[in-house]
Amino acid sequence: MGRGKLTPQDEAMRTIVSSNIKKYLDIKNKKAVDLQKNTGISQSSISEYINGKSLPNPGNLQKIADFFGVLREDIDPRHSEDWEEPGELPDVIQRITDISMQLEEPRQKIVLDTASSQLKEQEKAKRAVKPKPKVTPLFDINSPLTDEELQEAVDEAVAFDGVPLTDREKELYKHLLRETWEEDHGRG
Repeated sequence: MGRGKLTPQDEAMRTIVSSNIKKYLDIKNKKAVDLQKNTGISQSSISEYINGKSLPNPGNLQKIADFFGVLREDIDPRHSEDWEEPGELPDVIQRITDISMQLEEPRQKIVLDTASSQLKEQEKAKRAVKPKPKVTPLFDINSPLTDEELQEAVDEAVAFDGVPLTDREKELYKHLLRETWEEDHGRG
């Protein structure tokens, strides 16, 4: 008796659970046979979970989580308290999932490693992007330059490469700005 067609979300969840099991096998330096022997789950079921062919039932999921010393939600995120059933997957994610499901395990690992590497690069790039400083007038041209205005201008300044100025550079620029302002406004 067939189980019917899986939803795209179910297929995606198989991939997620499969990836998580593989990740923890790798982290813990264990093999599928270790998982089978220590949990009592059949080798065929373990193979299906690892290859994304099926999802573990709640009992087996708990055994797998216990084996790795993690929470069930670390293997299957649907068991997290804040889990929300996703809507339809974006087309590109669905295509990645469909193709990944057809790959043999070593090639799935390459896809996973590539995606993980891309995510790390993306996060690194986000951290490296500094917001552009807002442009604020230094002072009211008709009033004297205050120390507060000068300090604010220097505090918001960054070097050409976007790196914040050192305290020494700030003091130097503060001095130069004050001198220039006083010369330009006949107060120097």
